[in-house]
Amino acid sequence: MKIILTYRMNHEWNVRELLNEYQKLLQHATDEIWENTIWKEKKVKHRYPPGNGNWNYYETTRLIPYFPKSNEFKRELRNELLKNWPFAKHYVDSAIKTAYSILESWRQNYLKGRRRRKKPIVNRKFVRVKTTLMKVDGSKIRITVKPREEYLELDYSNEWFYERIKGWKTGELIIRENDILLTFSREVEFSGRVKIGIDSNLMSLDIYHPEKGWIKVDLSELHRIAETYDRIIDRLKSIQKKAPKRIGRLLEKYWARRRNRIEDYLNKLAVQLSREFLDAVFVFEELDKSNMLKNGSRKFNRKLSRSTWSKIVQKISYRVPVEFVNPAHTSSTCPKCGSRLESRNGLVECPNCSFVGDRQFVGAFNIWMRGLGVALSGVKANDLLPNEPRGELRLVKPKSVVRVNLNGKVFTHKPPKNSRRTDPQILKGASAN
Repeated sequence: MKIILTYRMNHEWNVRELLNEYQKLLQHATDEIWENTIWKEKKVKHRYPPGNGNWNYYETTRLIPYFPKSNEFKRELRNELLKNWPFAKHYVDSAIKTAYSILESWRQNYLKGRRRRKKPIVNRKFVRVKTTLMKVDGSKIRITVKPREEYLELDYSNEWFYERIKGWKTGELIIRENDILLTFSREVEFSGRVKIGIDSNLMSLDIYHPEKGWIKVDLSELHRIAETYDRIIDRLKSIQKKAPKRIGRLLEKYWARRRNRIEDYLNKLAVQLSREFLDAVFVFEELDKSNMLKNGSRKFNRKLSRSTWSKIVQKISYRVPVEFVNPAHTSSTCPKCGSRLESRNGLVECPNCSFVGDRQFVGAFNIWMRGLGVALSGVKANDLLPNEPRGELRLVKPKSVVRVNLNGKVFTHKPPKNSRRTDPQILKGASAN
């Protein structure tokens, strides 16, 4: 697996001409691809929820775009773009690659109904620099603007992130008017096992898998079992003085039922987790429940006392490898810039880089990163950025929501609710497989 990190570094270069020409080049490439796009009619199925957990389906006919991708078209496009291009030829290859990336992003949004049938316009000024245009010597990089005529040089040895990425491989760069985005990658070996981060919450286990994304394991049934028997036990305790022996026997019976049902649920949870994530190392927080009980309300502490995090970990550890990480600030550290997050309207928001996301997703992702040995806190604002220049963070749903199947050996998958959460677009700047 490859880990990719992207950092921002200021520069004092005069690159206005390069930025303007590259913007025109990128728009020209986008226009040429768009004009040669083939549109085909296709029947598409849609669905909407009328209520009661059901779905109604209907069909429509849509025009689906198919972009030209033959080697012959790309060769002709490259020759066309090279006419009167004053800088190094490899910038043309970079522009073609970026143009396809822009159009593919537009196509995905178009198919989801978020974009109209309108050609994308390049408004941002940036230059994507391929590794073939760079000469790397330790922390020093020389970028070719015009072969044998003009070069840009930089040295990031004095930047705050230098020690973190020392020895990593340098990837493509993105030049903007006042700063530059540096990307670094490192191969991580897991001996055939992938690591997954697990954030333990009162009503769910939120899992981040580098390939499957964010998966939420619904534990509401587990808490329903505990609360049902707790109400019965509390009622019996309130009248125990009236008939101590008889009530005592009933208390023992319901305590045993509560214990057995929870034990059965946890056993099936462990089995189904191990089946869902084969050949995975489960990374958990090393939680201390006693510290959480100090500042909580009575109602919250009662719910917290019902949580069975340690038992879940114990049963999973019988079947799969388990690792623990420090739980400090995993749900309150911005995965984009490393700053402290603030809670707003049920979400977490970064005051420095404007990142907004679901707290449980952030926790699972940061636990996964910490399990890989990658530091979370960057201290500096706006330094850790998405790998794609057009990358936009938005709130989405979990990739999958699952619940324990009490009558089977694998999870029951259910459609995610309309909850607000974070797009793994940020992962483009943090991980790639």
